[in-house]
Amino acid sequence: MTMVRRYSQFLELIYFIVDVIFINISFFFALFITYDRFSKIEDKKYAMLLVAVNLIWFLVTSLANYYKIDRKVGYETIIIRFIKVFSFQVLLTFAYIVVMNGDTLSRELLMWTFVGFAFTGLAWRVAFETFMKRYRAKGGNYRRIVVIGANESAQLFVKEILEHNEFGYRFLGYFDNTTNVLGLQVEGDLNELLDFCCDHHVDEVYCALNPKEHSEYLEGLMSYCDDNLIRFRIIPEFSDYLSRRFKKVTVEYYGNSPVITMRPEPLDNLYNRLQKRSFDIVFSSLFLLIIGSWLFPFLALAVKLSSRGPVFFKQKRSGEQNREFWCYKFRTMRVNIEADTKQATKDDPRITLVGKILRKTNLDELPQFFNVLMGDMSVVGPRPHMLKHTEEYSKIINNFMVRHFVKPGITGAAQANGYRGDTTDPELMRKRVQYDVWYLENWSFWLDVKIVFLTVWSMLKGNENAV
Repeated sequence: MTMVRRYSQFLELIYFIVDVIFINISFFFALFITYDRFSKIEDKKYAMLLVAVNLIWFLVTSLANYYKIDRKVGYETIIIRFIKVFSFQVLLTFAYIVVMNGDTLSRELLMWTFVGFAFTGLAWRVAFETFMKRYRAKGGNYRRIVVIGANESAQLFVKEILEHNEFGYRFLGYFDNTTNVLGLQVEGDLNELLDFCCDHHVDEVYCALNPKEHSEYLEGLMSYCDDNLIRFRIIPEFSDYLSRRFKKVTVEYYGNSPVITMRPEPLDNLYNRLQKRSFDIVFSSLFLLIIGSWLFPFLALAVKLSSRGPVFFKQKRSGEQNREFWCYKFRTMRVNIEADTKQATKDDPRITLVGKILRKTNLDELPQFFNVLMGDMSVVGPRPHMLKHTEEYSKIINNFMVRHFVKPGITGAAQANGYRGDTTDPELMRKRVQYDVWYLENWSFWLDVKIVFLTVWSMLKGNENAV
């Protein structure tokens, strides 16, 4: 076993030890801030509190499998994982002092402890993950892998890991009884694999063979891998199909029968839906009370003075499950008979001077916070379209109707990435739909927060696609 492999096995221990060090440093820093000295640690209650803080961290991270090494993890996942375990750490620590010590321990001490650890714990983890990604990209901390079965599924898998050298995989070759399959260079046949694994210290074997055709061989190979501490993994033979249409799949078991779900939908989970709805209600209420209370009268007056007609414009749009609802906006056009059939375009003569400003800054969309409170929309989600556009685009754009699995939003992933404004170009609409489907499959609370911030930033700097 190489030094690289031994080092990789200790990464989880390294993560835990450094976290514990930072927790204790934060605790003693809090003692210094709170009491201007460290003598309180001699008090048995404070000493027990320090022990409890460490034990709770061990318990929470163990139950959450926090230190599991995942070479493919992104920074967003790292931050979310830390926030989750950190939140449980805070809750359980306060529960401890209430049950065991009542009001005799300083809440200020705990506040400074957790403030210090929130900063140092997260900062060092992100910094170390960045270091490890760069270290692996340069050839360190790698895992040697081979692939058996030189088919298209295997080729797609190998292409993926070669394009992401930060994952830290060193591909040693294909093994297949048929040489030069799909133009791929085959290292050897299946009977040569075991000797190759032994000679080259292979860490992982990825199998793309049909299990029915090679059942006896694979049984022996899996036993060999187990005996020699080599991880055996399977590349499904339908991975080519999945990679083209679905980026993520999940497997559920009905008894002993596995069932593959082709598209993950986090918002199909009741807890996630409640979480999103709570965010919608709180965010919309705060916005309408703090900002809308003074901004709406000003904008309403500007709209009224710009041209004759109502302050608000309402139009039927396609919502969740393609249900129709009335969508509200500040009126930006002169009253006209084409409002429900003809979309606004750049330099549209129907748009008023005030309307141009409202559209450029997205301020015309703000009344939709009332739609959010009524439950027809969400703060973040795919933008709702006119009924006519839904009917038209559903016939020419693949996956267009998938976006209606969730509530439409005031802003969305597509808008946060610059795709807003005129939707008459089918290619631009396809891009929007791709972002909308991606959002549906990857929803998280923090993704909503991120999109809100990106939208605010886009409003401040302006968007050339706004019409």
